Amino acid sequence: MNQDLVKAIEQKRRLRFTYNGRTRLVEPQCYGVGIKATELLRAHQLTGGTEREPLFDVSKMSQLQVLEETFPRPGPNYRRNDSAMARIFAQL
Repeated sequence: MNQDLVKAIEQKRRLRFTYNGRTRLVEPQCYGVGIKATELLRAHQLTGGTEREPLFDVSKMSQLQVLEETFPRPGPNYRRNDSAMARIFAQL
């Protein structure tokens, strides 16, 4: 479990990281383990990709930074208890 991701969700702090060769700026929504035992992060993506609320495989993220910037509320499509997660470590 990545404590930085848990803390970012608890404190509603934006994240920056590299994923598939692109720098992403996101607002983390839900972090846990998927059905295939992969750690996943659901996030509202602001820059770096076209999907608004993708699932990121945490093992493929690099250069993770928890930013000082905060956000007021979840993204427009957010739902608690994300069905993609078999086990949730943290969620908004």
